[in-house]
Amino acid sequence: MQDNWAMIEQMMLQLIHDYFPTQELKKYMSEFVRYKMEGHFPFGQLVILHYQMFDGQSTDIFRAAAAVELMILSLDIFDDLQDNDNFSVPWNNIDHAIVMNIATGLLMLSTKSLEHTSFEPNKKAMGTNYLNSCVIKAINGQHIDLLNLIESEKDYIEMVRSKSGSLMASACLVGTALASENHHDVVNKYAEHLGIIAQIKNDINDIFRLDPKNDLLNKRKTLLTLYLLNLQQPQYQFVRDYFDGKTIKKELLNDRAELEEIIRKSGVLEYAQIIIRINQLQAIELIDKMSVQKEWKNKLLHYF
Repeated sequence: MQDNWAMIEQMMLQLIHDYFPTQELKKYMSEFVRYKMEGHFPFGQLVILHYQMFDGQSTDIFRAAAAVELMILSLDIFDDLQDNDNFSVPWNNIDHAIVMNIATGLLMLSTKSLEHTSFEPNKKAMGTNYLNSCVIKAINGQHIDLLNLIESEKDYIEMVRSKSGSLMASACLVGTALASENHHDVVNKYAEHLGIIAQIKNDINDIFRLDPKNDLLNKRKTLLTLYLLNLQQPQYQFVRDYFDGKTIKKELLNDRAELEEIIRKSGVLEYAQIIIRINQLQAIELIDKMSVQKEWKNKLLHYF
């Protein structure tokens, strides 16, 4: 597994070196890739896993995995520019105009590098189509998220299915398409569940961190903040007051320990875990129906 991380990073750096002769641009892009390496390239790993699961043999799959990770990196950068709440990333300290140019370059390099792999033309075309289609779907989901107009659990799940689910599906489908013409529909479905699960887990982390990324403090409507907004007990009136502008952030943070305790006692964590479990069970049911060896199914289940 660790060898895969190193191979994906090496391929991403090589692609940047090959296509971007401008030294400063190359320097920043390489820095961003190395920062991304700390997360072990989960999307690239999913590309490789699905390719090998369906009997793919070419080592060019590392180039395809790098292509997907370049796409994810570019979208992460755009997402941070839009939210303006993540001050720990290396691109936060660079002029935003330059960062936007870098992100655009990484996005275009993603498609270019996948096109230049040695896979059969029909499989490569299908993989490229999945990558592009999933990005378009994710952008639609991101726009809905940015508008912050969701009002229900159903709205949230559909938004996340488009935003996070489609990005997870892009990795799984690219790996699948490059190896096989079968299983695409079931892979897409369980990958969407995987994306929903990952997003809810992020939302859980974000509501309990009292820093600039906290969704409650930023008045972002997520599965968890919607739950808090719908609680009718008097002790949770402060959530509606804050979202309505009747309370300011400073007042909300007067007693951080008490705020965290109130959130924990609300049942929101248990509620989120139930939604996660529902999606896990639905994904497991889909995976169990596939005609692949059990060892591959077990590897997939580690992602849930």
